[in-house]
Amino acid sequence: MDNQIILINPPSPFLINQKCFLPLGILYLAAVLEKNNIPVKVIDLAGAEDSLEPALDNYPGRPLYGITASTPQYPYAKKIKDIIKSRNRDARVIIGGSHPSSVPKQCLKDGFDCVVVGEGENAVLDIVKASREKKELPSLIRLPYIPVLDSIPFPARHLLPINSYGYDIGQEGRATTIITSRGCAFSCVFCSKDVWQQGARFHSVDYVIEELRSVISDYGIKHFLFLDDAINLKKERIHDLCLKLKPLRIKWRCYARADFNAKETLLAMKEAGCVEIGVGVESGSQKILDTVGKGSTVARNTSFINECKEAGITANAFIMIGLPGEDYQTVEATRRWMEEARPDKFGFNIFMPYAGTPVYNNPQNYDLLIYDIPQEHSWVKGRQGEYRCYVATSKLSSQEILRLFSELFEYYSRLLNWRPGVGELNRLIA
Repeated sequence: MDNQIILINPPSPFLINQKCFLPLGILYLAAVLEKNNIPVKVIDLAGAEDSLEPALDNYPGRPLYGITASTPQYPYAKKIKDIIKSRNRDARVIIGGSHPSSVPKQCLKDGFDCVVVGEGENAVLDIVKASREKKELPSLIRLPYIPVLDSIPFPARHLLPINSYGYDIGQEGRATTIITSRGCAFSCVFCSKDVWQQGARFHSVDYVIEELRSVISDYGIKHFLFLDDAINLKKERIHDLCLKLKPLRIKWRCYARADFNAKETLLAMKEAGCVEIGVGVESGSQKILDTVGKGSTVARNTSFINECKEAGITANAFIMIGLPGEDYQTVEATRRWMEEARPDKFGFNIFMPYAGTPVYNNPQNYDLLIYDIPQEHSWVKGRQGEYRCYVATSKLSSQEILRLFSELFEYYSRLLNWRPGVGELNRLIA
């Protein structure tokens, strides 16, 4: 089909499992194209990092190719673009996603025909229109954000073999992903706002329930991972959502802010099927939390973990080492916090500064030294044993941060009897 639009998700070899998550971003774009009767094909190249050329063999001669890319995916996006251009120099290759939204000029220098900054649903229609009318594509497209998210069709999940994807949410089984809001109202200095900008926008609860019902009906899936930055930003909304989730009898995992929860909210989430909450604790040092603009407190993080346990919800605490201003005292404060709070699970990573973030743009303001970071290694969470450190503070060298990370990762695993990417240790020994 010569007029078919090809949307591509590059490989993510840094992940333990490249098929944990459906690439919802390009599936939203595909849904918009289908709604407008524009033929589209979605290609997920998960696991194909060593076979990109044969993976693209069946899709030559198309007029438009769209590629999404995070920073560690970007080197593969460039390779994909080069393969496409070598086979069809008239093809137009567009790139969007988190990395291009932060460094659009660099993407243009690297040979992409057009860069989409921010949301792509409306941009992709403009691109197709220009292509069909034989008009020159703008090199950069940055459109106003969609004010009413419910106007966006559900992701075109049918374009990928959904049952080959899944995220393990423990004994409950493997879950598929859904996102019910876009953006975050907070201003952590390590977080980029280049895609969603400041603030959060929400789908209506009825839209969310309808989407869940369609996934349950079409695929028989009843386990979900909500990918919202924080699902609990609006108390009334989360309570309404929980009330309408109960009849669906699903199990689900989500991310939440520790400082936006109340016990009754956690109990409502538990009754609605919530089995696990991931929370960005970041550090056990109040000095670090204040430096990075987290807007929360160590005490509140501790209370949140305890409240999750009381509600019967697994608490998964995400912490980092190497944040701006890190020293031996702040590292020790985080260790003490882990011993006191004892979350059920943990995610522990070395801080990785990303382009477009305040700390990346002005490291001198945050007691941070950033070394040259190969893009393929610019990931936060990946395979244990493959971590590298590209930051240092005035008190801790990059080598010392890496040493402390390795030592503490083992300590936290033993402390909680749980290891990220592996699971419960006692069960494995038995």
